[in-house]
Amino acid sequence: MAKYRLDENLQPTKEGKRLYHARFVPDYTVREEELLESVTERTALTSADMKAALDILRKLLVQWLRAGHNVELEGIGTFSVVLTHRPIEDKRKIRAESIDFRDVTFRSSAKLRRELKGLPLTRVESPEPSRLTDEERERRTLDYLAGHPYITGRVYERLNECGRTKASAELRRMVAEGKLRREAFGRVWLYKLAGEPGE
Repeated sequence: MAKYRLDENLQPTKEGKRLYHARFVPDYTVREEELLESVTERTALTSADMKAALDILRKLLVQWLRAGHNVELEGIGTFSVVLTHRPIEDKRKIRAESIDFRDVTFRSSAKLRRELKGLPLTRVESPEPSRLTDEERERRTLDYLAGHPYITGRVYERLNECGRTKASAELRRMVAEGKLRREAFGRVWLYKLAGEPGE
């Protein structure tokens, strides 16, 4: 069952009341490997067939977006390009060279939205902000790894009193700084001390 939490709005109302909004809380992200495995369980296609088809689809998506088109996948949604540029005061002074690609947006189809209507939800509590400093969380993590072969994101969250987003960002930072390395184990990333055997 999908989960949600209630987060406080940043701005109170004109009357000073605090309002809340529901935010979707994913359990985890389904990666390509798991998605392909699910497809091959339901069809005669092999994982290699599906991987090749996805690779072709990605290349064609890039080709059509670069050519200036939107790309619609029927029943799923439409992909479109978003541009970025400096503020414009005079249209005559802007040139194509000063406009850059920023991102690709995705707008879901009406069919997909209908199929997700009535999504069953259960509420989870918002994590309390961590009372630990960045340095304290890093020290706790390195101390933990001195006595354990690895740490996962969920263990990091419990150990350092923080949510999934902060845990993921801090673990990636420590990998980038060369303090940790990560290895895939099925659908889970294992974080180990850098320089340990097996690197």
